[in-house]
Amino acid sequence: MKTFVSKLWSIVFGCLICVVASAAHGEDVRSEFECRFAGEAPTIDGVADDAAWQRADVIDHFYLPWLQQDSRPARAATKARLLWDRQYLYFFAEMDDDDLDAGDDGPFMSWRGDVFELFFKPAEDKPGYYNFQLWAGGTVKDEFLPKRFDGGFKKSVDDGTFHIDAKVVTRGTLNVRTDTDEGWTVEGRIPWSDLNRTGGRPVVDEQWRFALCRYDRSSRRDSPELSTCAPLASQEKPNFHHYEEFALLKFIGPQRRDIADVDGDATSDRLTLLKQNWNRVPSKVAGSPEPPLPFVATRTMPKLSLTFPVVAVNEPGSRRLYLLDQKWSSGPTRLIRTTDNPVSGEVETLYDFPHDGLAYSICFHPQYSDNGYVYLGWNAAKEAGGEKYCMITRLTVDRDSDTVDPESAVEIISWLSDGHNGVAMAFGLDGMMYVTSGDGTSDSDTNLTGQGLDHLLAKVLRIDVEHPDDGRMYSVPSDNPFVGQDGVRPETWAYGLRNPWRMTVDPKTGDLWVGNNGQDLYEQAYLVQRGDNYGWSVYEGSHVFYANRELGPTPHVKPTLEHPHSESRSLTGGVVYYGERFPELAGAYIYGDYSTGKIWGAKVSGGSVMWHKELADTTLQIAAFAIDSDGELLIVDHKASDGGLYTFERNPAPAGAAENFPKKLSDSGLFASVAGHEVHPGVIPYSVNSPLWSDGSIKSRYVYLPPTMTVDGDERPTQIDFQTGSSWDFPDGTVTVKSFALEQREGDPASRRWVETRFLVRQQGEWFGYSYAWNDEQTDAFLVDKEGRDAVFQVSDAGGTATEQPWRFPSRTECMVCHSRAAKFVLGLSSLQLNRVHDYDGVAANQLEVFEWLGVLKLNGAAGDAAEGQRTAPAASSLLAESADKLDRLPDPYDETADLTSRVRSYLHSNCAQCHVEAGGGNAQMKLDFASSLERANIIDVVPLHDKFGIADAKLVAPGSPEQSVLLHRMTIRGRGQMPQLATAKVDQRAVALLARWITELPPSTSSASDN
Repeated sequence: MKTFVSKLWSIVFGCLICVVASAAHGEDVRSEFECRFAGEAPTIDGVADDAAWQRADVIDHFYLPWLQQDSRPARAATKARLLWDRQYLYFFAEMDDDDLDAGDDGPFMSWRGDVFELFFKPAEDKPGYYNFQLWAGGTVKDEFLPKRFDGGFKKSVDDGTFHIDAKVVTRGTLNVRTDTDEGWTVEGRIPWSDLNRTGGRPVVDEQWRFALCRYDRSSRRDSPELSTCAPLASQEKPNFHHYEEFALLKFIGPQRRDIADVDGDATSDRLTLLKQNWNRVPSKVAGSPEPPLPFVATRTMPKLSLTFPVVAVNEPGSRRLYLLDQKWSSGPTRLIRTTDNPVSGEVETLYDFPHDGLAYSICFHPQYSDNGYVYLGWNAAKEAGGEKYCMITRLTVDRDSDTVDPESAVEIISWLSDGHNGVAMAFGLDGMMYVTSGDGTSDSDTNLTGQGLDHLLAKVLRIDVEHPDDGRMYSVPSDNPFVGQDGVRPETWAYGLRNPWRMTVDPKTGDLWVGNNGQDLYEQAYLVQRGDNYGWSVYEGSHVFYANRELGPTPHVKPTLEHPHSESRSLTGGVVYYGERFPELAGAYIYGDYSTGKIWGAKVSGGSVMWHKELADTTLQIAAFAIDSDGELLIVDHKASDGGLYTFERNPAPAGAAENFPKKLSDSGLFASVAGHEVHPGVIPYSVNSPLWSDGSIKSRYVYLPPTMTVDGDERPTQIDFQTGSSWDFPDGTVTVKSFALEQREGDPASRRWVETRFLVRQQGEWFGYSYAWNDEQTDAFLVDKEGRDAVFQVSDAGGTATEQPWRFPSRTECMVCHSRAAKFVLGLSSLQLNRVHDYDGVAANQLEVFEWLGVLKLNGAAGDAAEGQRTAPAASSLLAESADKLDRLPDPYDETADLTSRVRSYLHSNCAQCHVEAGGGNAQMKLDFASSLERANIIDVVPLHDKFGIADAKLVAPGSPEQSVLLHRMTIRGRGQMPQLATAKVDQRAVALLARWITELPPSTSSASDN
C-alpha cells in the first residue's frame, strides 16, 4: 500500500508537526487513559450505538500544542473512545467539522483531507510502533515503524499484513466548499494478529503509550488544525514520533457486565464477594496428617542430559555409569556411558540398537574387568518387517581402546515376543545368568503362555554362558528344576509371570528378586525360588484372575510383596541396599512404582517378610533403581521434561507437622460455617457438564486457590495453567473440595444429609487426597483414617421402601487411583467440564469467564504469525483466546437435544477415561477421553482382551447388539468385573439405558474406523 505519495506525506506531515511548541498545555490535558474490555463486541457501522461504547473511557480534550505562544483547544470538537477484546482493538471518533474534505488523488492527498490518526507504542520492552490513518472519504493507511522516525523517508513496514476494518459516516457532503457540514464519525477494529510484531494482544493491566490526533482542513480557515490528546511536553522539535511524550493507555480486563450498572446491595452478591475474597481465604490445609516419610528423592548429576532414560548400571571397578536412553518414550534406544566423573554430565554413545530396537536392561559379566563382556536385553525385529524377538546380546568392550565394536555383538538367547517382554538379566552368586521373560502379549495372556512350560515365555530362565553347547551361546545347568521333563523347556527356573520389570541379586545373600506388573488390581514382587509357579494367568498375584484356566504342574506360590492398584499401578523392581548413608536400610530390597512415584523397602529373613515400609512418595516416573560406585541408591526417572537420576535424602519435614493438619472441616479455614455447609466467600464454587456417577449422591464442588505461588524462587500472584484439552495445572497450596449428600427419602431434597467431604491438596508438585465423614448432627465432619472405612446409610426409595446404601470413605491411596498422574489428578477442573453457566447464588455466569474475570488464568496471549524476525515473544495472558461460547465443552449425557454419540462419549470421558488413557491403569486397550476420535477409542467391534463373561461372540461394543457388548454388561453388574471398579455400589441405570440405546442405534456395519 505504501507508495511514493504516502512517503511524501510523511515528510510534509512531519514538517508540519515539528513546530516549536510552548510548554503550556493547560491543566485539563490528561496523561492517562483506559482501554476497557468490550465484553460484547461492537458492530463496525460508524454509529457506535453499542452498549460497550457507553462504558468506554471518553477522550475529548484535543488541543493544539504546536503554537508558538500558547496551546489551545481545537476549534472543532473531537470525542474518541477505545475498547479491546480477545481478538481486536476497537476505536471510534466523533468529530465536528463544518467542511468535510476527503482529500484527492494528487501527490498531497494525504495531508489535504480530514484525517483521524492513531499512534500506538506498545510496552517499553517491545520495539517499534504503529501509525494508522483514516480519512473522511474512507481511505485507510497503516504502517509499522521498527525504529523511530527522525526525519527523511520513514523505513516503515507495510507488507499486506494489516487488516483494519473501518466504517466512516459523514454528516454533510464531501469536498463541497460552499455548504456547511456538521461532522463525521469513524469506527473500526484492528486484529491483534496485525500487531504480532510487538507481541500481539496485551495482557490485562499492561500499559502502552498512544496518541490520537486529528487533521482538520476547512476552507473557512487560513490553515488546517492539527490537534491531539497526547500531553506532548515542550521540546525543541516536538512531534508524534517522540513516543515517550505520548499518553499512557492501560488495558483494563473483563468486568462484571451483569452488575456493572446496578446500585444498592449488588456489591454483596456471590460473585462480587468472590472477587473481593478469593485471595483472602485463611486456609489451614497444608502438610499431612501422617508423620513424614523418612526419605525424599533429590536430583543428582543434574548436568547429565538425558531424553527418556530407562536404566543405569555402575560399571564394575569404575565410577562410570552405563545407561540406556530412548530417543522418545518407547522409541529407539542408545547405549551411553558417562566419564569417571559422572556429575560432569559428559556422555559418549557406545552403541545404537539396530532396527529401532527398544532396549531395557544392562548386565556386566562377573569377570568384566578381564573379558569386557556387557549384556543387553532388548526387543526388535531381526530383519525389516519381521516378527519381533526378545534378545540377550553380548557386546565386548575392548580393554585396550576402551571402546565398543558393534561387530562384537553376539546373540546369547532369543524368543518371539511383542509385548510384556521382560529381558532383565542378573548373574547369581552361583555364576549362572538369570533372565526374565513376559507372557509375550499385550494383555490378559491371550496366547495362554503364563502356565505353559514348553516355551520360554512368562518365566525366569537360568542359563550357563560360561560353558555353551555346540551351536548356541549357552548351556542348561543340570540342576535346573525341570531338566529332563518332557514338554518343558529346561531353561525354566520359575514360571507364571505376566510382565516382569527389573530383577536383582542380593550381593550378600544371593536372593533373587523380580518385580512383576499385574493387570487389573494388583502389583507384585517375588523372592524367586527354584521351581516356583507364580500363577499367571490363573492368578493375578495372590488373587484368582481366570479360574477357568488350567494351572501348571506345580502349585501356585503367592507373591512375597503385593500392592493393590490403590497403592501401585506399574511396579518397578528394585535393588538391595548396603550403603553407608542409611544404615537402617541395610539389607532392604528397595523398589517403587512408575505411575505413583512411591518407593517402598522390605527386609526378608528365612523367606518371611520381617519389615515392609513406605520410604518416599515422589513425583518420579520410576523406570529403574541402581547402586552407584559408593554403594548408594540411584533412581532412574523416565520423564521427558526433566528425567534423570535421583537419590535418597532424609526428609527435612519436622516430625510434629502432622499435628497441624486440620482434623475437622471447621479447622480447615475453608468454611464460614460448617453447619449449613457455608464455604468461605473466597472459595470458588463450580459445577461440571458431565458428572462422575457416585451412587446417586448430590455433590457440591469448590476450589481454593492460594493468593500467591512461587516460581523460580520468586513470589507471584497465583495463576492456573489453562489447557483446553485436559485438566488444568494448579499451583501448590490449591485445595479442591467436593461434598457428597444423600437423600434419605429419594426425590425429597429436604431429606438430604451431608455424608462426606473430600479434599484434594497439591503440595510439592503432587496431589494428596483426604476424606472427612460428617457427624449425625450435621455440625462438622472429621478426618477419616488413612486406611479409609466403610459405612451403611439407611435410605428409602420413591415408594417408601427402606434400603441400605453402602458407602466407602476412600483411603488416601484409593483417592489417587482415579485422581492419577495419567489423568492429571484433577478431573472436573477442565475447560471441557467447566465451560457452562453456573448459578452463583442467583447470579448466572459462564465459569470460564468467571475464572478469567478473577484474573487467575494463564494463557498465551499472542495470535497468528508475523514476519520473520519481527515478532517479540508472546506474553502470558489471563484472557481466553476466544470467548467461552467458541470453546469445546462436554454435553450433558442426559440432554436429549444433544447428539447421542457425543452424549455417550461425554459419559465415558467423565466416568472411564481417567483410567482408560495411556498409563492410566486401565489395562484394556481403550482410550475413552472425549478429545480422542471414536476410532482411537478402540471399542467398536473389538474383541475383549479380558473376561467375556460367558457372552457368545462378545465385543466391547457390538453395533446393534447391547446383549453382546461387554462394556455395557460390566456397567450393569456390581462385584468382580464391574465398571467403574471403585467408588460405586449401585448401577447407574440412566447411563445403562443411554448406552444401550446408542449401541442399538449403531448400524451393524459400523467399524472402529467410525468417528463422530
